[in-house]
Amino acid sequence: MATAGGHHRAVCVFLSSSEHIAPRYHQLAAELGAEICARGMRLVSGGGGISTMGELARSVRAHGGHTTGVIPQQLLDWEVGDTDSDELIVTRDMRERKARMDANSDAFLALPGGLGTLEELLEVWVGRTLGMHLKPVVVLDPWGDFHDLRTLVDGLLDRQMVRQQAADDVQWTTTIPEALDAIDAAWLAGEGRGALLDGSAGRPEEWLEAD
Repeated sequence: MATAGGHHRAVCVFLSSSEHIAPRYHQLAAELGAEICARGMRLVSGGGGISTMGELARSVRAHGGHTTGVIPQQLLDWEVGDTDSDELIVTRDMRERKARMDANSDAFLALPGGLGTLEELLEVWVGRTLGMHLKPVVVLDPWGDFHDLRTLVDGLLDRQMVRQQAADDVQWTTTIPEALDAIDAAWLAGEGRGALLDGSAGRPEEWLEAD
């Protein structure tokens, strides 16, 4: 999807870098890459060239799309970087990496992954809850890998440690079309990079619940 100025919007995808996962996760990443291109989106990722992270980036490029990878120097030194990326941004550390991924993205999409994926998802979720960005946050979970996370959040809702509005800041999907439709709908509603905010401090009533 292009903006009014003709620039293609970018979706930042969080996903696994494990080389020990089932083939279905690789297939999901490859299919997502094709659909990202079909919708005229650009890809921002963690800049890895292995596992599903690499699968996704290669699929995007194979279908004529543009990839931006953001990777810390240490991981690049370990030779796990996507050196074929159209744009490879090398950062000092993980904190800078996430900041650069955020700055270059109009939406966030999490696929099944490990602790790094969870950490990235939770950070952008909290950022939206606090009003620090107004970009869609979507989870694509075809096989229920995030079931326990959803159960945890539901329990926190029951105990009033999380407000319903904060829980609703993530959209849960099970298919690629559903996930990208949710992102497209949010963009059409005015969300995305540069959409924020009126200078307010977000939603102060959420600070403790999001902490």
